[in-house]
Amino acid sequence: MHEANLTRFGPNVFVGERGSPTTQTACFKAINGPAKLIVNGSDIDSAEIKINGISVIAQQNTEDLALDLAVDLQNENTIKISVSGTMSVRITQVAQAELGLLRQGYFGLNTSNLAQQRAFYETLGFTGEIYPAGPETSTTFAQALGFPDNYLIHVSLHSLENPPTPPFVDTVQFRGDSYRKAPPYANLNHIGMAYATYSTPDLEGDFAYLQAKGVAFLSSPTTAPNGERFVFLTDQDGTFLKLIETDEGEPSSPGPNLVRLVNTNMNVSDLERSREFYRLLGFTESESSSQAGSGEFSAAHGFDQPIEFEGLDIRLGEGTDGATIQLRQWQSPYDDAPSYPPPVNHLGIDRINFYVKDLSATVRAMNALGFEQLGPLGGSREVSIVFFFDPDGIKVQFAGPLTD
Repeated sequence: MHEANLTRFGPNVFVGERGSPTTQTACFKAINGPAKLIVNGSDIDSAEIKINGISVIAQQNTEDLALDLAVDLQNENTIKISVSGTMSVRITQVAQAELGLLRQGYFGLNTSNLAQQRAFYETLGFTGEIYPAGPETSTTFAQALGFPDNYLIHVSLHSLENPPTPPFVDTVQFRGDSYRKAPPYANLNHIGMAYATYSTPDLEGDFAYLQAKGVAFLSSPTTAPNGERFVFLTDQDGTFLKLIETDEGEPSSPGPNLVRLVNTNMNVSDLERSREFYRLLGFTESESSSQAGSGEFSAAHGFDQPIEFEGLDIRLGEGTDGATIQLRQWQSPYDDAPSYPPPVNHLGIDRINFYVKDLSATVRAMNALGFEQLGPLGGSREVSIVFFFDPDGIKVQFAGPLTD
């Protein structure tokens, strides 16, 4: 059983001119029970907050405001906020669940040309492939991905191991009317899934080998402030992948030498909110990955200005494969554009998959906790899939057997 302090509303900042308050109303889901309202404000002329029609804060002529109040929530909640001044609002609630995550199955990457993408993976040294993988059409799978009816796709699964083993890259080319001509995220600081990281024991050698093969890089290999040697590359669509140097494996010439998937990146708008969401999913271990720098470090991320981000590398705990997600909240430069909305068919990395013990139990628990489900379950009783949204709208897929 995993426990987390979930953010149920916010954190949002509300600004109203003195003598002319701004009023906003919003709805949010939670579980029946106690919660905490956290409010901080400055230059407050007036402030009022109502939750489900009950006034919980009513302040007048309060220059500074710092409150931490106990409140009660329902499954469906309405909050009304009226303020003259500047006020930040967050509502948190402790929740428990056992969602049964076992391992990361894959991250999903959409491409405009599957033949070119398969050649790209071969160049990177992905020796294992399942092709074709998955049906070209499937109404149940399509609806689970957010399509109203059906889709038309090509699918291949790629692995560094042969025979292929997870975690895979689940590569999809949406075809015909199913294709959405929306590009991968152009910059590494966009909210959502921007890249995945692989390790190599010979970063310089792999860089030279892949560059000679025509692979595009953002820069030469660079050393981060924390000592990590890294480089970013892109596929033919502009999707980012990151290579880092580790002491795993034995280098060989001419390469490539990729060893394993180190982590899957997620850029988030609030690190605390995302950390607690994934803690509930079973990501119990974490270590800081916050960094800041300029010059070669920022240029290696595609920026000509200093960069700074707060970060955590979080890991699935005991009894799992130890899959790692890299959470990053960018401070500078900051991009507040949201992640792509459904369906799951824009180019680039757009979803992450986890295998679970009992998909029926996982869905019941997620629904009871008030999390938004993208669509119905798709597949068969033996293996079905379902998508839920994380706090930033990133699409998290669960796959496993149905017991109901």
